[in-house]
Amino acid sequence: MKIICIGSKVDYRLWGQKQLRTATVEGIEICKEGTKYGRSVNRCDLDKHNQVVFDLSDGHWCYGYQIAHILNK
Repeated sequence: MKIICIGSKVDYRLWGQKQLRTATVEGIEICKEGTKYGRSVNRCDLDKHNQVVFDLSDGHWCYGYQIAHILNK
């Protein structure tokens, strides 16, 4: 299980970049395939949901597959 919650600190990659960035998750939405907006949740299991969008503390957002590491849970 890869549980990620609002408040989790993560390493992630922006679209097309190799460098990792670190930020805190401020919002989580489970979405339908091909969309950016969906149902807001407080936590999710990345192994169970393949279309998840995260709002991050550094002003960026990313999809679940862009998360490289969950630094704290």
